[in-house]
Amino acid sequence: MYTNYSLTSNDTVSRTYLVGTASLKMSEKKHQLANCSELTKKVAHIINTDGDSEPELVNELSVTGSNEDGDMTSNSWTSRTSSDFIKLTYVNSKLDPSLPSQYFKQDILDIIQSLEIPGWSVNCSRKISLNRDLLTLTKIKGALTNVIYKIQYPYLPSLLMRIFGDNIDSVIDREYELKVIARLSFYNLGPKLEGYFQNGRFEKYIEGSRTSTQADFIDRDTSMKIAKKFKELHCTVPLTHKERSNEPLCWKTFDQWINLIDSHKEWVTDKNNISENLRCSSWDFFIECFKSYKHWLHNDSAFTSKLLREGNKDNAMNTGLKMVFCHNDLQHGNLLFNSKDNDNVSVDDLTIIDFEYAGPNPVVFDLSNHLNEWMQDYNDVQSFKSHVDKYPKEEDILIFAQSYINHMNENHVEIHSQEVRILYNLIIEWRPCAQLFWCLWALLQSGRLSRQRRTKDKRIISKEYIPCDKAYTTTYQNDECKENGKYDDYEDGSFNYLGFCKEKMSVFWGDLITMNIIDRDCSDVGKIDYLDTKILF
Repeated sequence: MYTNYSLTSNDTVSRTYLVGTASLKMSEKKHQLANCSELTKKVAHIINTDGDSEPELVNELSVTGSNEDGDMTSNSWTSRTSSDFIKLTYVNSKLDPSLPSQYFKQDILDIIQSLEIPGWSVNCSRKISLNRDLLTLTKIKGALTNVIYKIQYPYLPSLLMRIFGDNIDSVIDREYELKVIARLSFYNLGPKLEGYFQNGRFEKYIEGSRTSTQADFIDRDTSMKIAKKFKELHCTVPLTHKERSNEPLCWKTFDQWINLIDSHKEWVTDKNNISENLRCSSWDFFIECFKSYKHWLHNDSAFTSKLLREGNKDNAMNTGLKMVFCHNDLQHGNLLFNSKDNDNVSVDDLTIIDFEYAGPNPVVFDLSNHLNEWMQDYNDVQSFKSHVDKYPKEEDILIFAQSYINHMNENHVEIHSQEVRILYNLIIEWRPCAQLFWCLWALLQSGRLSRQRRTKDKRIISKEYIPCDKAYTTTYQNDECKENGKYDDYEDGSFNYLGFCKEKMSVFWGDLITMNIIDRDCSDVGKIDYLDTKILF
């Protein structure tokens, strides 16, 4: 008889969430009031899409459960909502992809049916269940944070399943991500979510699509369309009042991540760790240089500091510093092509996915971060390497900047206009910021820091999940299919995070030297890589 090994939670309850700003504790109270029975129960997590106000409870939501005989029962409670809320189901269970295939597949089917995903629901009163032997798992390559599968079953709609990485809670705030998803759904952006579980989620699979490649990014025509897609995203999703008034997400994240790394004193005081991974003499030197760069950017840089002093961030000349809703991670695996005809791809054929790192930042952070991704090929054997020769040339960045400015704008500018040159220079000035962001991310993701320390900051709590049956996690491998998308290039989960960190740091140091923030002959810096594209004066 099948035993469910990976559904390890003490509370195997499914919940229906209306996604937005309310806390999970609020949802749990509603669940208790519903007086539901034990398995496959649902409550509602109510979150406003604008993120600014607590919702009122108004309409009736069905709450389903099972009685002692295993038959489905129904309860309900009253909740107040408007069209500004979306419904999202959640099951308090985990999936373990290291289990033998038959157990892993059965767990997937159990969770899908508990979530009552449209097209996958089974009439439980008739004791009908889906056959795990008919379920096909196709592992998709290219994602560095998650493990991703295409889920297929005969005559049922395909699903995309994401299983979050082991250390991901240290770098992603899942509750804020839910608010982002709600906002995107309100504006018909992002993937259609079908349901959540403890360490992952299901999304609608976009049939006939393919993920982009490094070659796509480098292709000039495609690059122009990507710039336009950025403009549409930045102009479509508004920021909340709180997001507009706070500092950019990138600086807040830097503070959190640096504090988290700094809390591991044994690691940061080991000079070998610092010289090998951060490629400098000491942690104190690294902190000093980070602060010097941030001060330079805001006070001494030729373009960012000048525009900040002018104070009008909505001025057309200052477009690059305007705070907008940014994706913050537009690498190859996060852009889909919906057209099979590569020669006739329109902007509408591009779909941006995976908004895990999305949030309020200056326009230029999103653009600079994307252009840095030209250097990466996550399908290469050495997927961690930064190919500095692939970084866009001066003309590539100018055309990209021009395409961004002109899209959705009645007044078009020429490529050598002042507006284009300013956005170009802002992209270069913010380039070290984007490089360093992913350097620290990789260090945290590597698992080399101690996982024992806990903090009260919900954004930087590192949680560990230990499966119930450890034997399965070490002895067996799944027999899922493989698919050449641009998601997971490390099929065994062995992406070289520290190698990625080192590569990013070499470019970061090269930029700081080029920008005269540190001396070229500084003895505190190790390996350096220089990018050809520099500021235009």
